[in-house]
Amino acid sequence: MQDVRFDLSAFGLGEMARCGAGLREAVRGAPSPETAAQTVADFFHDSMVDARSEHACSAVGVFLVRSAGLPAATAAGRPPAGRARGLSLAGFRGTYAPWRAVTRTGPSTLPVPSAQAARDVPLVYQFLERLGACTSANTDGPALPAVDAEVVYVPGGWTDGLEEELLADLVEHSVRSMLLFGGTLWPGEWFAVALLSHLSLPVEATDLFRAVAGSTGLALRSVTRPIAERSPAGRPPHGADAALDLLKTMESVVAQCAARLQSTVAELLCATEELREEAAIVELLQEAGRTLAAELDLDALVQHAVDAATRLSGAAFGAFFYNVLGQTGESYLLYVISGADRSAFDGFPMPRNTQVFEPTFRGLGVVRSHDVTADPRYGHNAPHHGMPKGHLPVRSYLAVPVTSRGTVLGGFFFGHPEPGVFTERHERLVTRVAAQTAVALQNAQAYRRERQAAMELQRHLLPTLPPVAGIVSASRYLPAARDRDVGGDWVDLIPLPEGEVALIVGDVMGKGVRAAAVMGQIRTACRAYTQLGLAPSQVLQQLSVLVDDIAPGCITTCVYAVLDTRRDRLRSAVAGHLPPVLRDPRGRVSFLDAQVGPPLGVGPRRYPQQEAALPPGARLLLYTDGLVERRGRPIDDGLRQLRELLSGPMGEIEADCDLLLDTLAGGQHDDDIALLYLQRPEDTAQRITTVVRDYAPVSGAVPDARLVVSQALREWGLTRLVNDMMLIADEMVANAVRHAKTPLRVELRRAGERIVLEVTDSSPEEPRLIISPPGEFGHRGIFLVDAIATRWGTRWIDGGKVVWAEIKTS
Repeated sequence: MQDVRFDLSAFGLGEMARCGAGLREAVRGAPSPETAAQTVADFFHDSMVDARSEHACSAVGVFLVRSAGLPAATAAGRPPAGRARGLSLAGFRGTYAPWRAVTRTGPSTLPVPSAQAARDVPLVYQFLERLGACTSANTDGPALPAVDAEVVYVPGGWTDGLEEELLADLVEHSVRSMLLFGGTLWPGEWFAVALLSHLSLPVEATDLFRAVAGSTGLALRSVTRPIAERSPAGRPPHGADAALDLLKTMESVVAQCAARLQSTVAELLCATEELREEAAIVELLQEAGRTLAAELDLDALVQHAVDAATRLSGAAFGAFFYNVLGQTGESYLLYVISGADRSAFDGFPMPRNTQVFEPTFRGLGVVRSHDVTADPRYGHNAPHHGMPKGHLPVRSYLAVPVTSRGTVLGGFFFGHPEPGVFTERHERLVTRVAAQTAVALQNAQAYRRERQAAMELQRHLLPTLPPVAGIVSASRYLPAARDRDVGGDWVDLIPLPEGEVALIVGDVMGKGVRAAAVMGQIRTACRAYTQLGLAPSQVLQQLSVLVDDIAPGCITTCVYAVLDTRRDRLRSAVAGHLPPVLRDPRGRVSFLDAQVGPPLGVGPRRYPQQEAALPPGARLLLYTDGLVERRGRPIDDGLRQLRELLSGPMGEIEADCDLLLDTLAGGQHDDDIALLYLQRPEDTAQRITTVVRDYAPVSGAVPDARLVVSQALREWGLTRLVNDMMLIADEMVANAVRHAKTPLRVELRRAGERIVLEVTDSSPEEPRLIISPPGEFGHRGIFLVDAIATRWGTRWIDGGKVVWAEIKTS
């Protein structure tokens, strides 16, 4: 039998035509009805598969209803009057146990109608009843072209009335649906085909299998026809021959229509795929536009831009070179990479205005080359005369300038190792991204300038903390991450006579110049009241009257505390503010929230005062609500996280401030943050000892810094730490000399059981842990610092940054 397969789960018009033709071809020449029925069972069992090309039918049965005891119809083509009919399983293929039992002793015939037949093959029997094969009356009229098909689901459909044993057997054989189709062969003779499948077939399959039932009936009819009625050539008589020719013609036309339909479907699928690609491009453009319009962080913005443009261009890799103004007004070029590791370009110098690059850097227009190595502008400039050795291969080249109002802000550059990749369409798409990027860059740069101005104004309004004997203090101020306006948060530390010091943190509601102006007035008045020697509760009372006078309706919160370093006592009063946090020498953390008064600006009020012990070894944190409250995180969760951080291991106080801000804010804070953090050294051994050196950005700074660190540690009796700290100093100072290229300061500080090394420069570049490819040795120094130091990090300051590393002496 020819290997013909049909996916039963996707059986369509074309499959219907090919199935009928293949079935008749398989049955042709069968010597008996039983042989023909078995051939039909084999055909359906072998040809019907599922989507994985595995057999879709666990069993196939071909049933015949004929005159009992007769191998074929009589010469007249009709059963004799009064003869009963019999139901036989003439063809079977599969593993279904109940049907195997029917044929275990050879072909058997069940009388119809009969209770035994209804019991042994109930679903088939009911289907044949629908065809009229199980009625008691004999059919002696002409043969009717009756065909039918039905899908029965298991469980469900006709199976609801089955005995539990039969239903369980269907389930055991993983039968999910049964496809029954059949019809009339001759007067008084019927056939039925049952396919037991593990697929849940659609009801629509019945329409297609009615045609298959007709082809099956023609195939069986050619075998069951009496010999006397066959033509000498072994063909059916003229009428049947004409019907067969008509059926073949119909099947051929159907097959052609199905082929055209499948071709049309394929074209539609191709067009659909193109539409999906277009939709993906439109979506990517919209996403890039939304992201670029909303992004104000310059580093994130340029990375988003080059990532989107690289995807739209189909480039193997892309780069975005952009101009940035430094704090002193000088312009310098930076770049980001997409589609390749940045380390692949670290060894190359910045591109110059060669004949290839000049049009882009000058904003003269787009450069698109199918093969840049064949471009007449390529390879004219020394020392490389083309791409430097080791550069990623580039044949297709596309460069698009990013300009705004005649100013070149940067340029996109894309490469691909194959020629002819970039088309006019890619050029249009990248040009659109370049236009969006130009607007976004202008917004980000304006935001950066305004933010820097706001921070500068805030720094001028906030004091520099003076040194006070008996305490170590640090303060921080961070404007809101997404707000350009200056806020009204402030901190202050004021030395007083007799070993006392005043500690103040406050927050004026609102943003902008008004909030800053009100804050400045309150801070000045607070310093004046402090010099009068007023108690904390009295100072807040006076401030409340002042706020009500100078800024009616402007709610202000404040914490005012006085620390007596001689008596280790802290007196504090709170005006609507979050309470201070105290960590005692044993590491226990508590909020000083026993008594909290109303905010300032609500008229003359009495503010309760409380006292707490603040002995050597204790720490105190005063802060504004921006530290613990932000969108999506309740303030109670922030306070709980703050308590957990302060309860954990504590280090050098400046580093702890950075840790608090990084963990609780992480650059996502919605409000300004101000905090004042102080520590009481436990004894004279905890006093801070500092060594400071200033260096020019030259290589000679590295060995000198190593020597300074070595000598200081030996003087402090910490010889065992010399090698570790010298390695840290070597890497940190070398990085500052190599990357910052600005004057730098090296500060080595001993604070109790901790040694802290700080390197200060004015570069905006932040050291990061970057994994170098095998064979390259760059970026390894910061891993060395990370491995040796107890902690390390970066702190931004006015005019630059501080890179610090800390190790323990114990």
